[in-house]
Amino acid sequence: MSPQKSPHLRILVGAGSYLDAAAALRIVEKLAGSFQAALGGVLVEEETLEICQIPDQRIVQASGTTTLAPSLRQMRTLINADARAFQQSLERIAGPNAVNWIFAQERGGLVRTSLHTATGWDLLVIGYRQMHQVPGKIVVLQNDGSSNEAINNISNRLSDQLSVPSVTFNIADGPVEKTAPPATNTIQFRTLNDSLKVLTRTNAEAVLVDLRRGPVQSQSDLTRVIDAARCPVIVFGASERQAHLEHNMHMPSVS
Repeated sequence: MSPQKSPHLRILVGAGSYLDAAAALRIVEKLAGSFQAALGGVLVEEETLEICQIPDQRIVQASGTTTLAPSLRQMRTLINADARAFQQSLERIAGPNAVNWIFAQERGGLVRTSLHTATGWDLLVIGYRQMHQVPGKIVVLQNDGSSNEAINNISNRLSDQLSVPSVTFNIADGPVEKTAPPATNTIQFRTLNDSLKVLTRTNAEAVLVDLRRGPVQSQSDLTRVIDAARCPVIVFGASERQAHLEHNMHMPSVS
């Protein structure tokens, strides 16, 4: 999926369900004034439908009780309903801004498929359904000394639009130079692992990372961030990191 070049942001949302997509789209909608080029969505069907073909297969619900796994036909019905809702939301958000939008359905792992599809896009937002009723923080996860103006602008915009605080998790691989006291909204860490332990205990509204600058640089790193954050993750630099991957979907020309 590759839109043509434009000076404005092109934002792609990747999600495994409509509930996850809706949480990401809520974030994207707050950035609506920042993108005028393209909006995309990819619904990723995890490769787990085989369980639906096993007779009398049971699954454990969140409550701890067990129930029969849905049939393949039931799963297809749910996926199709999610796809329709996802497309309708994309159209609703894109409409007032008069931007082109596109939607696709793919199969595979969520992170791997979303990164693959993000080739040619400026931002990738990976959805994760809202877990908390109380608004959380906007978290920027960055290496020491790698502050990014684009990330800071979006972090500040989301903080203002959502009326929530922002905080920077700053990872320094080695002793931190104490030439100046850290900003009040900055927390220092020695390693990415240390920061993820705190992120797990943080009520985050969205997490921003840049694959070009680190500390998150790989698919496995990004998966760990999503698991720890339990909220939408906004990914910069996915296009450049995945430019070598093949892709066969194209955004219609942007006028």
